[in-house]
Order: sequence, then C-alpha cells, then structure tokens
Amino acid sequence: MDTVIKVKNLSVEFKTESGTFTAVENINFDLKRKKTLAIVGESGSGKSVTSLAIMRLLAQNGRITNGQVFLGDKELISMPEKKMQEEILGKEISMIFQEPMTALNPILRVGDQIMEGLRAHTKMPKEKAYEISLEILKKVGISSPEKRIKQYPHQLSGGMRQRVMIAMALVLKPKVMIADEPTTALDVTIEAQILRLLDDLKKELDTSILFITHDLNVVADIADDVIVMYCGQVIEKGNVVDIFENTKHPYTKGLISAMPKLDSDGGELMTIPGNVPSINKRPSGCYFHTRCSECMDICKTKAPEDTDINGHMVKCHLYNMKGDNSNA
Repeated sequence: MDTVIKVKNLSVEFKTESGTFTAVENINFDLKRKKTLAIVGESGSGKSVTSLAIMRLLAQNGRITNGQVFLGDKELISMPEKKMQEEILGKEISMIFQEPMTALNPILRVGDQIMEGLRAHTKMPKEKAYEISLEILKKVGISSPEKRIKQYPHQLSGGMRQRVMIAMALVLKPKVMIADEPTTALDVTIEAQILRLLDDLKKELDTSILFITHDLNVVADIADDVIVMYCGQVIEKGNVVDIFENTKHPYTKGLISAMPKLDSDGGELMTIPGNVPSINKRPSGCYFHTRCSECMDICKTKAPEDTDINGHMVKCHLYNMKGDNSNA
C-alpha cells in the first residue's frame, strides 16, 4: 500500500506567558493512498495542532521542535517557506476547516474564492478557471451551480457553504485533503451527506483524507485507519475494525463506551471522569492515569512505551508488562 504522508517523531511546542510547553510529542503515523485516516480525541488532545503542523500553519507562538513530514519523497518541515506555499499548500495538500462561515471570505463571491487558488497555482485564464470552478461545484453536489457561483457565502445554507469549502479544497485535485471537524456545525442529515460526498470524491479524484474529529460515530462511518490522541501523544493506532472490535487502551475504551447507540434504552451515557489536562499541567508518568480506572502504581511515575500487537499499536503499561497479550 502506497504511503502518501509519513509523519516521523513530530513534536510541537508553544510559548505562553507561563512558559514553553510541548503540545504534540513524538508522534508517528502513515496516511495511505486513497484511504481515510481519522485522528480522534477530546479537545486538547493535539489533533488540530498535528494537522496544522503538517501544513506548517502553526500560530506564531508555536513551533515544530522535532520530526519530519514526508509527502512522497518531499520532506516538508525543512522545505523553504516560499516553495511550500507555491508547490504544496492548496496544490498537493488542501484543508477543509470546521466552520466555513469564518473560513470563507464574506465579501468575495463563491466563484471568485474557488478561482483564486486555481489561478494562483496554474496561471490559467479567468474564463477557463470559471469553467473548472463551475464543474467542481457540480461535482460536490451544489444545486443550481450557475446561480450559486455568483453568490456570497451568507446567501448559502450551512451545508452549501461546507460543499463550497470542499470544492475549494479539491479544485486542484490534491494528493491529500485535511478535514478538521468539517461536519461539527451541521445537522445529522447534512452531516451524513457530507461524509458520503467526501468518501465518493476520495475515490473519484484519487486523493487521501486526514480526518480530524472527536466523534467516534463519524470515525466508524468514514475511516479506514484510526489514531487516538491524548495530551499530544498517539496512544492507540490501528485499522478501524481493529480499533472498534479489539480496543486496547482504557482511554479508547472509554470513548467507545460514551458513544450514543441506536439500540440503547435511553439511559445515562457512560463518561470518562475528569478532563484532558491543560498543556501546562500534564501529570507525570502516563498522562491518562488521573482518569484511568485501570491505573497502577507504575502509571503514576513512568511513561508507557509503544507496544505493537500484530500491527495494532498501544501506549499503555498493561501491554508493556504483558507483551503481545491481545486479551489484556
């Protein structure tokens, strides 16, 4: 299976008034060709920071302190900024943001916003760019595209604005599309339509998707592979079936137990006690031990190592001690 993006030992830190703290810590993963890799975790787990680091779009107080990101044979972290902007961003890697109303320019027509990136990277005539923009709007399922292309974002529904964002991300047929919580602001019916659209376009346009979400129901619908993050670390990683049917880490088990189920009796949902520690208050040892029902003494003082169990990675002392014990 071809690897489109390889992330190796990536670390990110942020400088704050209270000091400098690590937000993402030595993470590793591969995004495979024509596959969807979901990064899942609660707010504060490092999901969005990871995606922004890959694109080198971190805020001014953030910086990559270690690691490499390969797009094929191109290493992105060391690439000159001008080359990154001209050859990679938008052209090879694109991004769909969480809230299109804030991501779209309110004073530019939809067509102008799609054409802007197209013309910047290809220098094609405006007439040709207009034709391609109209075609991509049709492809993402925008009704009356000839009318919508001349409208402003506020004249569109939330679902249509998200489709416009997808059109902008895909107009140059990038190798990778990063989708950061793209359905959070949508109702469940529109969410299902957008997820189905992304999956269809992935296959049609030969692209790969890095999907950022906190919603495991979405992960089950769209992902081929999953990484679970907590406090800036990858704590579990595997294919989507294995993650759901052979769950290892207590945190992942807690997330799955908290998922609403259609066949439930309407009783109270299970929850994970406590909250994700802030970046400047992470505990010693295993970062999850303060919330973990299976916490042992070693968890409070020693950080767990990655353990590989038949291609399924877990960072937990339960498996560090027991080795390849898949029934742990």
